[in-house]
Amino acid sequence: MKIGFIGLGIMGSRMAANLQKHGYSLVVFNRTRAKAEALLGPCGTFSDSPAKLAEQVDLLFTMLAHPDAVEQAALGANGFLNHLRPNALWVDCSSVNPSFSKKMAAEAARREVHFVDAPVTGSAPPAAEAKLIFWVGADTVDLE
Repeated sequence: MKIGFIGLGIMGSRMAANLQKHGYSLVVFNRTRAKAEALLGPCGTFSDSPAKLAEQVDLLFTMLAHPDAVEQAALGANGFLNHLRPNALWVDCSSVNPSFSKKMAAEAARREVHFVDAPVTGSAPPAAEAKLIFWVGADTVDLE
């Protein structure tokens, strides 16, 4: 399974690093490439845009600062939603409100993409230690 990760700030970079520590190779994107450098190498490649990243993955995580950033990454000019394969899974870990998550779930469903709303509680140290708490909302089939 190919995994993508968009948003490599304080939380996202640590979450992505933990995926790599557990043997997963990642395709990553961040507006500032320098924030991705620590993840690049045999287990990590950088993509030039969310759209190009989406073409390469089956599972996509987003961890972005606010709803506008999520919407831009998903639906903007180089957005990923129109480029994910049918039946791909998008897990949004960003801190957004429930109505926004419902909107993104509907946009994903229109494109035959499965959506999991999974915001986290915690800060940088728990993220680095893989001890974040996820608040997960999704269709039962997508959780399995």
